[in-house]
Amino acid sequence: MSNVKILIQASSRSWAGGRDICMGLVNGEIAVVRTIRHALAAFPDAQLCLVAPEFDRDGELNKVVEIIADKRLKAFYGFDESPLKRMIAASIELTDDDYIVRVDGIHFCFDFNLSQQMLTIAQQKNLDCIKLPADFPVHFSSEIFRVGALRELANLLTTPELAKFHVHPKTYFELNRYDYKFEHLKVLPQYSDEYLNECRQLAQPIYEIPRQEVNSHRIASGDRLGYHYQIALKYLKKNMRVLDIACADGYGVRMMSSSVSLVHGADLDAESVNFARQNSSQQNVEFFVEDITNMSFDDNSYDGVTCFETLEHVPEDACLKELLRIIKPGGMLILSTPQNSYGHIPVNSCHLVEYNLDYLLKLTGQYFHVIKVIGIKAGIIHDDADPYGTNTVLVCIKPIR
Repeated sequence: MSNVKILIQASSRSWAGGRDICMGLVNGEIAVVRTIRHALAAFPDAQLCLVAPEFDRDGELNKVVEIIADKRLKAFYGFDESPLKRMIAASIELTDDDYIVRVDGIHFCFDFNLSQQMLTIAQQKNLDCIKLPADFPVHFSSEIFRVGALRELANLLTTPELAKFHVHPKTYFELNRYDYKFEHLKVLPQYSDEYLNECRQLAQPIYEIPRQEVNSHRIASGDRLGYHYQIALKYLKKNMRVLDIACADGYGVRMMSSSVSLVHGADLDAESVNFARQNSSQQNVEFFVEDITNMSFDDNSYDGVTCFETLEHVPEDACLKELLRIIKPGGMLILSTPQNSYGHIPVNSCHLVEYNLDYLLKLTGQYFHVIKVIGIKAGIIHDDADPYGTNTVLVCIKPIR
C-alpha cells in the first residue's frame, strides 16, 4: 500500500488580492482550522500539511498550526503563484508511487467518505489523478494525485500560458485525460436538504463579508473574477455603450474603459460606488447606485451589459427582465454565475440558488438568445468542447423583434 499525505491548501489572500474567506470564522473558529480538524479525524493514520504561499510565512496562518497543536500537522510556505510546486515541495519525502489527498482550506465540510473512496480507487488502479465531476458542489470536494504525476507535470508546465495549470493541476489531467491515468468518481452521493441547510448555516458568517475586491496583489493565473472581464472584452466592440451591473469597486469598469466608447458601473452598495468614483480617473466612465431588479436607466440604453456573479443573489426573473429592458435589440449580455449540480440549497449563504447548466440555459433562454456557453472548470480554465464546470459564462443576444 502506498503512503498517503493530506495537503490542506490555504492562503490569507484570494487570487484577486482581497482577504481569502478561509480566514473567516465558522462557529468562532477559523474556517481553515475547522477543515484541518475534519481531515485529522478522517485520516487518523496520515500526515497532514498546511500548504500556503510564501507571502503567508510569519503571517496569520502561522497561528493555525499552533491552535491545532497536533504532531501530525506541519506547515509549508513557498511559491506564491504555484500551488503545484507547493504540493510537490511539501511532499518531498514521498515516492513517485505515493498519493496526495488535496483539500481546499475553505472546504471545512469536504466529504471525507468520497476522499477515501477516490484514494482507494487511485491506489488500486495506479491512477495519476481522480476527482469529482466539474459541476459537483465544490464545498464537498477534494482531489487525489499520484506524486510522480505531479512531479512530471511541473517539468512540463514551464511556459507562461500554462501557469493556470500550476493553480489547478487537476484540470490539466482532466483536459488531457487520454494522456494520463485519470478518472472522475462515478458513483456520487445524494445529500439531504437537512444536511445542505446545516452546511449553509455553518458557512453563513464567512460569506457575510464585503464584496470581493480586486487589487494590486491580484495573481492573474488564478483570478476568475478578473478573467470574466477578459472574456467579455473578446465580444465587446469599440463603439459600444456598456453597463457593468454589480460593479463593486469598479475594477471591471476601469478594465473595459479603454476598449469601449463608454462604460457605466452600477451597484446596490453605495460605499462600493463611492470607492469606484474616487478611484476611477477615466473620462468615459460613470458610476451609479442601482438595484438590478429595478434600475433607473431608460429602455434600450446599452449596447452591452456585463453581469458577473450576481444572478444567484437576486430574484432571477426580475433580474433578467430588467436586463432585457435596458439592453438594445440585438445588444449583448455577458453573464456569469456558479454552476452546481446540487445547487438548490447552496452552501454559500449569500446565494439564493446555484444553477445546474440545463436549468440556467432554460431560464436565460426565455429572455435572450444564448450564443456561447463557457464552463469554467476552475480558476481561469475552460474547455470549449465541454460546458460543464464550477462556473458558467453565457454570452447572450437580445432578440430583435
